[in-house]
Amino acid sequence: MQAGSLVILLVCLAWAGMASAAEDKEKPEGKIRSPRAGEEVEHAFTAKGRTRNVPDGYLVILFRPVGEDDFLYPCSAAFKANRSFSEKIYHEKTDEGACVLQVRMVPEKIAEKITAWRAEHSKWYQGGKKGPQPGFTIAWLESTKRLTEVEYKLEKY
Repeated sequence: MQAGSLVILLVCLAWAGMASAAEDKEKPEGKIRSPRAGEEVEHAFTAKGRTRNVPDGYLVILFRPVGEDDFLYPCSAAFKANRSFSEKIYHEKTDEGACVLQVRMVPEKIAEKITAWRAEHSKWYQGGKKGPQPGFTIAWLESTKRLTEVEYKLEKY
């Protein structure tokens, strides 16, 4: 191989590597600072973290898997992406052991529907669970993307 061909090959490989690194830097991501993995927390705590590179048209919602089927329960209202967040998270007195908190990016229109459902569910729950439980459309979750998650433990109540 000639020296000129080798230089061109090396330049192409370096350029491809830089392009790949640039793509990774632009990939949507989330980070949870609190609670930390494995940390033991109270049944009501403040989750803190940050999201980056979330595209326009998306909001962020915190979810936690609940129940035997790990239904993703939206435990926060929708909030703007690409900034730090601080959201209060509440658990039932009967909840115990390991729990998971997920940060998900959600298209704005779906986030509005999830937030409206959350408000309706909260009203139903605080009203003594009278009448039928508000229905959640699982298809809403198909357009969400998990950015990160953390597993933590609840203190004994």
